[in-house]
Amino acid sequence: MRADNSVRSFIEFLFDRPVPYEWPEERDAHPREPEQIALLIAEMFENSGRLLERFSDAQLDQGLWFVVSGDGSEFMFSLVEEKVPLAVRVRALRSFVPLFEQVMALRCSPVLCHLDEPGAKPLNDVCYMWWDILPIHGRPDLPERRAFDAEVLLVLARLLAIPHDACRESALHGIGHWCIYYPELGRVVDDFLARTPDLRPELVAYAERARDGCVL
Repeated sequence: MRADNSVRSFIEFLFDRPVPYEWPEERDAHPREPEQIALLIAEMFENSGRLLERFSDAQLDQGLWFVVSGDGSEFMFSLVEEKVPLAVRVRALRSFVPLFEQVMALRCSPVLCHLDEPGAKPLNDVCYMWWDILPIHGRPDLPERRAFDAEVLLVLARLLAIPHDACRESALHGIGHWCIYYPELGRVVDDFLARTPDLRPELVAYAERARDGCVL
């Protein structure tokens, strides 16, 4: 599938920048309706291995921080905008998985950022902090969020299954935050530990803390 011009324009806006780059004056330079933003995120991440390959790690790191963080753009709020069809929002959410499979697992070092281990590459930090800077949190008190939040839990489980320690650590970081709202995520961690016996002890310890909601 070839990306259309709107996706290519979105990608160039986000990543075709010198590093470092100051964003404030361009924060609103790419105005879109929330549904279109969610669709652009989905199309970009679903094919991220191909669409983003020409950019350096530093450019991707800079652009992903801008996309994901509520302090950068407001793009990720489109995923919880009730006016956007649920199917579109879920598609954008699920697109996190191919991004991590096609980009993070290939461009990150297998080091643990919560321990400040040496050898991290530029994308390791945004990989680790993904679920911390993402401005979306569990809302078990809202019936209208039930279906979307259930998909978040499935996505976290899929990310945890990627055989790369940076991706596993990112998923555990997210689980640590979301299990406060949905304690059943503890079973995801238990299943992960049971079927992955050769994990580093440091990652096992982090998984056990994440199960209890004790992550930074």
